[in-house]
Amino acid sequence: MRFQKVLITGGSKGIGLSLIKLLQKHAYEVHAVSRSIPDDPGCQSIHFHKCDLSSVSSSETFIDNFIETNGVPDLLVNNAGSGAFFDWANFPMEAINNQINLLFVVPVLFCRKISPLMSVKGSGTILNLSSLATLFPLPYMPMYNAGKSALSSFTQSMILEFKDNPTFIDFRMGDVKTDFNNSTAKQNKNKWSEPMRRAWYQIEKQLINSPSSDEAARQIISVLEKGNAGCFYGGGWFHSRVAPILYKLVTKNTLNITLRKHYDL
Repeated sequence: MRFQKVLITGGSKGIGLSLIKLLQKHAYEVHAVSRSIPDDPGCQSIHFHKCDLSSVSSSETFIDNFIETNGVPDLLVNNAGSGAFFDWANFPMEAINNQINLLFVVPVLFCRKISPLMSVKGSGTILNLSSLATLFPLPYMPMYNAGKSALSSFTQSMILEFKDNPTFIDFRMGDVKTDFNNSTAKQNKNKWSEPMRRAWYQIEKQLINSPSSDEAARQIISVLEKGNAGCFYGGGWFHSRVAPILYKLVTKNTLNITLRKHYDL
């Protein structure tokens, strides 16, 4: 596997940073775009670009300038993401808009700009990093669940539309031990209900016991090496192997009862 030019969103930390470090071995030129640029990324050959990916106008300006200056990447990874943890009655409109833009609208915008150009070239791969939350939603994070589900559904549609090029990959990642929870926008803890506190305790517990971002990046590389379009799962053994099968076997009512019990709601 060898890529000429790679563009990854959200490359300053977590899975994105781990992924660009690995991709240096598989690409001649790696670009990463995120809100902030790491002080010491440990990968001097990476080209970092700064852009607020929750802003549609800024993101459109960036991707237009990027293509004009650097050409069309032959691998696009829409990885950038963040969470927002609020009860629905107090979910800020700003957080709703940020989640929709970051998790869905901007990745779709990037695909809209790049996939037709890849198709003309006759080559290219687009990997949209979704989440296991498309099947097993996280409590008090409805916009994260919805944004990732929308991105996953969009990717499935692109797989149908683009039979040959580009290759579209819907990668549904389970929990990974990153800084995700710390960077999640949260309701003032003084206003958390007891169910919210219990749910967050379980969400934190899941993250602590999850695979590292390096392992998640290796799983993504493994899928890219196969070169096949489709839906793939990552994370720990249970999330990547067992959970997708269980989802097909249980009823929606059973799933809801199980999730409520799991998060002590």
